[in-house]
Amino acid sequence: MEGRQRKESLEKLREFFSWATRRSFWDLDIRESRVSDYIAEVLTRFARTENLYPLRGKKGERLETIVEMLLEANEITLTGGSLVREREIRKHVGDYVLFMTGMFQEYVKRLSLMSWYLQEGARAYWSVSEIDQVLLKPGAALFRELATRLELYVGALNYMRKLFFRDSLGDPGAFGPVVRRLIL
Repeated sequence: MEGRQRKESLEKLREFFSWATRRSFWDLDIRESRVSDYIAEVLTRFARTENLYPLRGKKGERLETIVEMLLEANEITLTGGSLVREREIRKHVGDYVLFMTGMFQEYVKRLSLMSWYLQEGARAYWSVSEIDQVLLKPGAALFRELATRLELYVGALNYMRKLFFRDSLGDPGAFGPVVRRLIL
């Protein structure tokens, strides 16, 4: 029973994020439905905090910083390791950067990491697009688009956060109570 409720809540959350992302993109005159759909999936996945740090290093340690993740990916590149594993890490770096700079921009700016995050996020998505081309995966164009216009999509995500979620003054936003119920 609990598994079914969790699945239904996750689907409602996905529907909400899909609607909010599309609405925000529409407001900003961004007509990239595949990107808005992808961003809604990222938001749904990261709604559960354990999904922010799913990667483990070779020794089983949790990779918690972008630097740790990039070092792991670079080691794979240098040693000729698994392209699938490298793609997984680089995709997560891009997704993490998109999420953190879009939803928690003030925090990232306070740490003086904004430009570095954007640079590494774009680089990570570009690598994913190249790996997808090598592996003949269909997603290469999506990740190339994210790499090329990451800052635009981060801005759209930040706009969505301000429109629908709690702001720095404690205002829960139009849908704060609904989202809180869906996540819990």
